[in-house]
Amino acid sequence: MKKFINTAIILILCCPITIYADNASSLLNLYGIEKSVSVEIEEKLLQDITKEYYDIHSEINKDKMVEEAINIYSSNYDYILDTYDREIDELNKQLVDLTKTIYESREKSVETLLELDSKYQSLEHNLHNLIEEKDIQEAQIKLLSYENNDLIQMEKKQNHLKNKLNYQKKAYEAAITYPELGDITNLDYPLGKPSHVTSNFGKRIDPIGKVNEQFHNGIDLSASLKTDVTALFNGTVETTAFSNQLGYYVIIDHGKGIRTLYGHLTNYTVYEGQQVNQYEVIAKSGNTGSRSTGPHLHLGVYINGIPVNPSKVFKN
Repeated sequence: MKKFINTAIILILCCPITIYADNASSLLNLYGIEKSVSVEIEEKLLQDITKEYYDIHSEINKDKMVEEAINIYSSNYDYILDTYDREIDELNKQLVDLTKTIYESREKSVETLLELDSKYQSLEHNLHNLIEEKDIQEAQIKLLSYENNDLIQMEKKQNHLKNKLNYQKKAYEAAITYPELGDITNLDYPLGKPSHVTSNFGKRIDPIGKVNEQFHNGIDLSASLKTDVTALFNGTVETTAFSNQLGYYVIIDHGKGIRTLYGHLTNYTVYEGQQVNQYEVIAKSGNTGSRSTGPHLHLGVYINGIPVNPSKVFKN
């Protein structure tokens, strides 16, 4: 049993628990302020588009190399066709001359005429064969020198992918600029002990005059005097101050227009410009300020200067 306990202690000490950190896009999406996907998804999209772009780039280069080889091959065919033309012209000339000779020899012996006719037939046969061979060569050239429509389409697709790739690069670069806030999925109240909401976000009867309706820009959380107040998310302390209504208060900037406000404090334990982590103690709860009706914590969440309901992010 002792050995088991020792092993368990070693595992706890040597194997730190990894806490998943959400970035600011998760919170913005939660409030519908800004739609964004995770860095991992943007990175995967970028990788897929990059691969597709370079695959088609490789295919285009292959086709261009084949096309260049065909052009070189076709230039040799020009010489071959010229040779056929010269030979055909020569045979045609010989046939014309032989026809004239046959006409002039019409009074000669039958043997002479038969000999001339045989020669004519031979020339005509050779001419026919040359013309057929030339036609075959021309057909081959046409097959080789066809307009490569596939290449044209691939180049169009490559240009489209290039634009898509540039867009995705910007999307990925934007995604990695979202600061990590901490764990948003299982968020606890920013207090060192259990708490509950005593006054909700939105319209309510003024707790001071108890007559007029007013808009409550945050939520009030139950907290006895000098309870630890912790940072809701990772961020930078923007303001530590005192106001007549809020009493002592702290504002933390979490990036991308996200700020949290902690009011009616007894005192604060951080300074402006200080980097704080999620759940790090920043102050002690209190009852300061003219708008406080008893010890509690006023918590406000602001996005781009607009108050939003903090209760939306809590798990309980």
